[in-house]
Amino acid sequence: MTKLRLYQQEAACDLVAILNKQRIAYLRGEVRTGKTFTALETARRLGVLNCLIVTKKKAIASIEADRDALGLTSKVEVTNYEQVPKRAGRHYDLLIIDEAHSVGAYPKPSKRWHDLQSIHFKYLLLMSGTPSPESYSQLYHQFALGPTRWSGYRNFYDWAKAGYVSIGTKYVGTGQQVNDYSKADEARIMADIQPLTVTITQQQAGFTTQIEEQVHQVQMKPRTYRLARRIMKDGVIGRPDCRSVLADTGAKAMSKLRQIYSGTVITEAHGAVIFDRSKAHYIRDHFAGRKLAILYCFNAEGDMLRKVFANTCTDSPETFNADPQATYIGQVQASREGVNLSTADDLIFIGIDYSALSYLQGRDRASYLGRDRANRVHFIFAARGIEPRVYAQVRDKQNYTTAHYAADRGILSKEADQAVRS
Repeated sequence: MTKLRLYQQEAACDLVAILNKQRIAYLRGEVRTGKTFTALETARRLGVLNCLIVTKKKAIASIEADRDALGLTSKVEVTNYEQVPKRAGRHYDLLIIDEAHSVGAYPKPSKRWHDLQSIHFKYLLLMSGTPSPESYSQLYHQFALGPTRWSGYRNFYDWAKAGYVSIGTKYVGTGQQVNDYSKADEARIMADIQPLTVTITQQQAGFTTQIEEQVHQVQMKPRTYRLARRIMKDGVIGRPDCRSVLADTGAKAMSKLRQIYSGTVITEAHGAVIFDRSKAHYIRDHFAGRKLAILYCFNAEGDMLRKVFANTCTDSPETFNADPQATYIGQVQASREGVNLSTADDLIFIGIDYSALSYLQGRDRASYLGRDRANRVHFIFAARGIEPRVYAQVRDKQNYTTAHYAADRGILSKEADQAVRS
């Protein structure tokens, strides 16, 4: 049976004390500190007869392996968020919500939140490495799944109006003004949840290696910059009867630019088109002889990468870690949480997602305790494209939004013109 480290045992002991008193607890553990083992040890110490862990699909195999290693196979069931409705009405002694921030949508609760509400439990354990990656308002619906002092509020709006949020306004879509609930009162919220929270850090775990980030700028084909320029200037490419691309709002333009600057684009009537493999070829040639884990955003990017790395690619973390010749190719949102890519020499992002969460969690996929070499993370950007500006924003733990794009659009268009002429 696996023996836990002292800091994990201490954290589990603290969680048991909180759960016995409050019935709800939050395990905030930095990436690769062993949150799963800590949560499972908590279940063992509570003496529960049946426990359900809800996680992301790609993390199931890893969690089941940890469960079996602790001898809890008969007592702990693992499922993914999409399968939760099949367990509606069931009762569990302990419900563990992995990556709990994924149910933190606000002001309205997400479908995942409603699905989890249908499960009955005695104890609730939430856990995440990034409980509130973008706003402390994301904590409301997570804690609203269980009994807390916030249970007296009917919904997020009542909670916000009670002084937990400084309500402002913002513009969305084509200029519609709506309430902005992102500016939450950090001090008040943290004071409320601190008695329910146990934190474990990489420093406690004994991590000694640091993440080394490097940005690579790849000169794309002239066609790439011409397409980007058309999107920014006209909002449309081609005719309706051809492979047309429509971007009539700021959000659509951002999506199309994110695709185009990696050499693919989704057309209106003919699906995705791959037209520039410069980034994929750069990765193949520049990182030759190294074991790579590559993360992408759009399906067409994955198709392009799988063709270039056809002989070695896999989307299974377990296969990747077991095969020294394998190349992991995975979608960033599916791979950024609960996925272990620790055998990678280099972790590579082809482009960058507009979400700060994808950056913050994705970059840690190759971290692990005892790693004896640098944890290298690479970002492959189109030279003179939108990606460096996105990178600067998400590194500051802020999403890149339509407001940022509106401010950058003019200089981006000029840079595309220059790239076409060069």
